[in-house]
Order: sequence, then C-alpha cells, then structure tokens
Amino acid sequence: MPLRAILDGQQIQAFDLAPNDWNTLKETYKKGSLVMPCCPRNAIPKTSKLGVQHFAHSRRGECTSAPETEDHLLLKSCIATAAQRAGWEVTTEHSGSTPAGEQWIADVYCSKGTAKVAIEVQWTPQVHDEYVRRTYKYTESGVRCVWLFRLTGSGHYHLADFPQSRELPYFGIRKSNGDYLVSQYDTPISDFVAGLLSGHVTWHPKPNETLTMRANHVEVDCWRCHKTTCMVTDIEAVSASNVVISRLPFTDKRAATWIAAHFDKVSLSQNGIGTICSRYSKTFGGNYISNGCVHCDALQGDFFLPNPFECDPVNGAITTSWVYDKSELELAGGWFLDGASSKWSF
Repeated sequence: MPLRAILDGQQIQAFDLAPNDWNTLKETYKKGSLVMPCCPRNAIPKTSKLGVQHFAHSRRGECTSAPETEDHLLLKSCIATAAQRAGWEVTTEHSGSTPAGEQWIADVYCSKGTAKVAIEVQWTPQVHDEYVRRTYKYTESGVRCVWLFRLTGSGHYHLADFPQSRELPYFGIRKSNGDYLVSQYDTPISDFVAGLLSGHVTWHPKPNETLTMRANHVEVDCWRCHKTTCMVTDIEAVSASNVVISRLPFTDKRAATWIAAHFDKVSLSQNGIGTICSRYSKTFGGNYISNGCVHCDALQGDFFLPNPFECDPVNGAITTSWVYDKSELELAGGWFLDGASSKWSF
C-alpha cells in the first residue's frame, strides 16, 4: 500500500494532497490513468482506518511488493511530511541499486543538494545482521540510512540491548497516547525527523573531534601521613557544545593509563592531586597505575576510591584538550539529539 502513484504519467504522492483534493481524486481517477509505481496494475486511492491517504492495487496479481500495516503507512506519511517541512525533496517507496546491481526500496527517500537520506520504518522484528546488510546496500549507493524500529510490548528496554554505532543509526519507536515517540529521547517522531534532517541528531565522538577531558577528584585523608590529598575518581569526555559524551572510572585501567599520560605532575599538584603513575602494591602483589598522596606520594589504592557516580567531586575539575584518537583511548560513542544523550532505559 504505497503513498505514491502515477496519474496520467505524472507522479503524485498522497500526503501532498489536501483532503478536498484527495476526495476529488477519488471521484475522478477513473477518467484518467492511475497506476501503481511498483507494477503496471491500476491504483485505487483509499483512506485507511487511521486516516492515512494511500493507494492500493485494483487487483493484486503477481506484484511482489510487500504488504504493509496501517501503522507502517501512517509512520511513512508522518515522516515524509516532516521531511518536506524541513526543506527536503521527498519520495516514498523510492527504488535504487548499488553499483553492483543490488536493489533497494526506501520507505522515505530524502534529498537536498548532494545529500541523500533513506528513512526506513521496521515494523516487524529484524535481526541485527539484517540491519547491517541492508544498511550496507545504501552506503554502497551513497545514501545515508536511518532506521526507526518498533519496540514491541510495554516492558522497558535498555540502550545496551541495541549496539550503537556511527555506521548504523537506528532508534526505537513506540506508540503513546495516539502519537509515535522515539522512546530513547521521549520525542514525537515528526520532531525527531525534523531534527535529524536539520543536523540536530549527531554522533559523538567523531574521529579527530577536539574534546575537553575533565578529571573529577575527591578529597581523602592519606593513610600514611594523614594529610588531606585528592584522588581522581573518573574522567569525562566533553564536546565543544559542553555535552558529556562518555565517562570512565579511574578503576578502568584504560582511563588510568590515559590520565597518567596526559596530566603532568605540576597540573595535578596545583589541584591537590598526587602524581598518577605506576606503583608497587603489596596488597595487589604487583604494580598498577594509581593515585598518590600529594604530600608523601604514598599509593592511594583503588579500594579507597568512592563510586564516581555516587560521590560529590571537588569543584573545579582538572581539564585538558585532546583530539580524539580511539587507538589511544576508545570511548563508547552515542547519538545525541539537540545535545541530549539517549536515556539508558526506555
């Protein structure tokens, strides 16, 4: 059930027509030639139970196009309308192929200048490998693909259930109070699409992105000299727009190694923090990168570190600028909408 048809040789799209124009088409289409875009069959203009204007085959015949649910139709119409309002040229059920000849059909195809975006609605369950396979076809065709997939049931989902990557942007949707929401941002789908096509949905960190690395620390009493010293608890990666992209605890040895390499002794000391370096621990039975007392350099063991997500750090975190290089420290990236990160549970 497409939103597009061919009327007397000219493409028309159902969502472009005002209700009065749609009713007129219903009354007059038999006077001309109205055919489906997927096959030579005649088309019939219809209105679904959800109020979606669309076209149907007069007789199904041997057409291989897949049937769609009314929700799928409504979502395509909402997405197409939002994309048009954002200033993009829009075609639904747009077909194309890779340089190798593999075919694809985009639910909603958007173009603006040299930019090409396919927005796919996935209403039925689909395994991750299939998302990857189908996205690859778009990538090979020079088209950016974004997926909006249905979250089934009323239970909560966790972001960890859906592997995040810059190469595969996909977002869960759910019906709520008659509207469709992109659940991880609690945002109506029309607003999300507008943001997506206006550059407000962004991935961080990007390769070579300049980040502010912020080391948080807390005050403790040194076990040896009993003087107050500070321990680094975690490090935050912050974008130029002041968005916290990622946060790693000091107990993550990747973070500890990075901190030791990028914060010098003088900078640490000025903030009441001892040198971050490898020290021998009798308790551990070997060396590891640790906090040290700013006064006596005694190892301040990880055992004494509070949970960075539950403690109040000292005001004025120590910072440094860093050009992101995942070979040195790989950060868990994510998609951000207007600077807001996805919820962890939705």
